[in-house]
Amino acid sequence: MTTLLFGFLGVGRPLVNVAIALNLSNSTYENASFNAPGTIMAGQVTAVESYLDQNSSILRRPNQVQVFGFAGVVRGLTSGFKTNGQEVKQELTQSLQNPNLENQIVPGTTDLTRAINAGIEALRGVEKGCREILLVTDGQGAVSPEVIASAIANRIRVNSMVVGAEADALQTTASGTGGIYLTGDINNLQTFFTDRFFNRFNSNLNWIIFWAGLTWIALMWLLVMPIDRWLFQDLLRMPMNLSGRLALSNALFWTTATPFIIWRLAEGLPFLSQC
Repeated sequence: MTTLLFGFLGVGRPLVNVAIALNLSNSTYENASFNAPGTIMAGQVTAVESYLDQNSSILRRPNQVQVFGFAGVVRGLTSGFKTNGQEVKQELTQSLQNPNLENQIVPGTTDLTRAINAGIEALRGVEKGCREILLVTDGQGAVSPEVIASAIANRIRVNSMVVGAEADALQTTASGTGGIYLTGDINNLQTFFTDRFFNRFNSNLNWIIFWAGLTWIALMWLLVMPIDRWLFQDLLRMPMNLSGRLALSNALFWTTATPFIIWRLAEGLPFLSQC
């Protein structure tokens, strides 16, 4: 019953803080104006807005979100982490309409290390909840090992969405920090934001695995007598003393093994860490 409760009602979803870093370099609006409709940049903005709408409408405790824009330099597009999606969208729109923004971010360069580091510095100030960086880019670049080590030390997962070619450095970063790495085209952006990333960040799967494991242990003890009598004694014709020991050994085995299985599948125990 507890497993079903957590599964259907979403009980146990973690408090999540997300720093979103959008690539605003000139390659994201090539042969068009800054943030022009149909460009990769505009697709990124639409995907963020869809994420914010879903965040506000589905969750009882919406994610805290802050948005950054980067190229050669990183600039905050919203002020601080907020749960109010409309407020974040308004700030994002106002920042993108700033005529000086294009020059401020040095649009001819893509510095992934600076973008990730800006997210780390922002998330360091958040005391409670999971810490996620969601970086979107269309270009490749290096990520310094020091930044990856800093993310790991601060328990920050770096997730990346690459539009176009593969980015080996971001794939390595995501793998090292426990994040996810996706590639696709501009048409995948919105779906990836609202389905893959949103569902991953707000999953309570670790709790479901935990309660399912405890249910399995309870079932093994409940079946001690039936296994002893019907399987070992009646079907396999074992003597009573041997069948009893085997039935108890089966229950003891699963009582010992299941916590390790839970640990591997859930990547820890949910009451120790929900992230």
